[in-house]
Amino acid sequence: MKKTAILLTALFLCTEAYAETVYVTDSLTAPMRTGKTNRYRILLNIKSGTPLSLIEHDKAAGYSKVRTQKGTEGWMLTRYLVNQPTARYRLEKLEKDLLDWKQEKQAVILMSEELEKTNSALETDNLTLKKLNEKLKEEVSYIKKISGSAMNINQRNQQLTEENQQLQNETDLLSAENKRLKEDAKHDFYLMGAGTVVLGLVLGLIIPNFKPKRKDAGWI
Repeated sequence: MKKTAILLTALFLCTEAYAETVYVTDSLTAPMRTGKTNRYRILLNIKSGTPLSLIEHDKAAGYSKVRTQKGTEGWMLTRYLVNQPTARYRLEKLEKDLLDWKQEKQAVILMSEELEKTNSALETDNLTLKKLNEKLKEEVSYIKKISGSAMNINQRNQQLTEENQQLQNETDLLSAENKRLKEDAKHDFYLMGAGTVVLGLVLGLIIPNFKPKRKDAGWI
């Protein structure tokens, strides 16, 4: 039983793989029956343009065995089947393709409009960025200029500090020299005072010796 089931399944798959596709003619509907004559029960009324899989063809009976896309199998008059889609089916397909093309075209137009808007926005952003870049360049230039001025001021301040320190050193030297000169002058003053006193004493001792002596009256 298992082998038979496998064989039937393989046969069904092979039949499905090699089945030729046929279409119902432009008639409004065509009956699918359980047998090869119109005495058999109608399974389905197939609409015009419906694709079917051809399983078997009986030229003598004028019937063909077909299968629908849902798997229903039955017999239909061969004259109702053609190898090409019907004009109605092709027209419907063309109309559907045209509608799809129009929708795609509309989508492309909308996409193009969105791209144009995006491009315009990008151009605006680019212009804004250019202006911002120019402004930043000016600010950087100004900062560099200020930095250069600050550097020059710092250098000048350092130079003045060094000159001030040098002047302070010279002032300290002059103050020390002035103090020394004052001390020397004071010392000289003391020496001069002492010399004056000594000179006064010496003169006081010497000058009396130079006065004329009075003559004694007894000798006259």
